[in-house]
Amino acid sequence: MFPETPIEFAENKIVGTIKGLREGLDPDVLAYWYKRIEDRSIEVVPEHLKDKVHFEQDRVLWMKFKMNVSKRAVPYVMNVIEEYIPMMPYSTGLYFRKVQEALTDEMNKDLC
Repeated sequence: MFPETPIEFAENKIVGTIKGLREGLDPDVLAYWYKRIEDRSIEVVPEHLKDKVHFEQDRVLWMKFKMNVSKRAVPYVMNVIEEYIPMMPYSTGLYFRKVQEALTDEMNKDLC
């Protein structure tokens, strides 16, 4: 089942890459990773912060998530995201890099 021409080979490679990128931003994939990050964050935060980490998926805009995280728990969440990014599909990893950036911006805004 090899492509007959180099053009077909290149086309199949491009189509496969685009399909992989698109699947990485699927709301179900994002929800899966948010849940894993939430669960792991709850495991690693100190006992008094365990109820201060909660993520919720928007019921209308499926790619939107609400993050309720205590300022004291943010460093733990950031470390967990960093831990999981290598395991994620490429586009999902980029999405969570932006989540980290948003968390950092929120923390910096509060410091000013």
